[in-house]
Amino acid sequence: MESEIALAWPLWATAAGILFVAGVTQGALGFGFPAISTPLLTLMTDVRTAIILNLLPNFTVNVISTVSGGNLSASLGRYWPVAAWVLAGSWLGATFLIFAPQEPLRLLLATAIFFYLYQQRLTKLDWGWLARRPRLSAAVFGLTGGFFSGSVNNSLPPLLIYFTLLGLELTAMTQILNLCFLGGKAVQAATLGVAGEISLVAVMANVPLTLVGLAGMWLGTRLQRRISPATYARLLRRILFAIALALLWQGTRYFLR
Repeated sequence: MESEIALAWPLWATAAGILFVAGVTQGALGFGFPAISTPLLTLMTDVRTAIILNLLPNFTVNVISTVSGGNLSASLGRYWPVAAWVLAGSWLGATFLIFAPQEPLRLLLATAIFFYLYQQRLTKLDWGWLARRPRLSAAVFGLTGGFFSGSVNNSLPPLLIYFTLLGLELTAMTQILNLCFLGGKAVQAATLGVAGEISLVAVMANVPLTLVGLAGMWLGTRLQRRISPATYARLLRRILFAIALALLWQGTRYFLR
C-alpha cells in the first residue's frame, strides 16, 4: 500500500532544513547524512515516511562520497563480503519496515542511535572471535548493519564497531562505510518500490530535497577547514542523544496507551 505523504509547505520546508543540516554533517565528517536526517524527520512524521523522503538525497550523497573518496576498487576487493551481507540485511530490514507497526520502529531507531553513541564502550568487550572467525563476523555485522539500514536508515553502529575493531585507517573506513550505505540504499529503494510504497508525490519531493542536501554537503566540506572534526563530532553526539531521548519517549507512548 502506498505511503501517503502530504507535502504541505510547512512539512516540506522543515524537511528541507533537516536535509540541509544532514548535508553539512556529511560534508564535514564524510558520513552521517542518514544519522541526522532520518531521526529528525521521524520526530515530525514516521519512520517509513522519513525514509522515503530521504531516498534520493541519501543515495545521491552516498554516490558522491563513495566516488570522491578514491581507491574504490581496493575497498570493494577486500571487504566485499561485508558489503554483500549488508545487501541481504537491507532487504530483510526494508521488508520489516513495510509490515511492522510504525510507532515501535521509533524505539528501534532510538536503539540504533544509542548504539552509535556508546560504540566506543562496546569495542572494549572481548571481540577475539572476529579474528578467529572472519567469515562469520563479516556475516553477523554485515547482516545486522544491513537490517538497521533497511528498517531505520542507520547501519552505522554495527559497521562502525566492526571496522574499528579491525583497525581500519579513517579514510579507508569512511570509503567502505559509504560503499555499504550505497548498496543498502539501493536495495531498500528497490524493495519499497516493488511493494508500492513509493508514490509519485514522494518521487517529485525527493528532487528539490536532494538539491538542498547537496547544498548543505558543499557547505560542510568548507566548514572542515574552520571547525575541527572533533568539535563537530562532540556537537553531533549531543544532538543525537537528545533526538534519541525524544524518539524513546514517542515510541514508549505507543505501549502506554
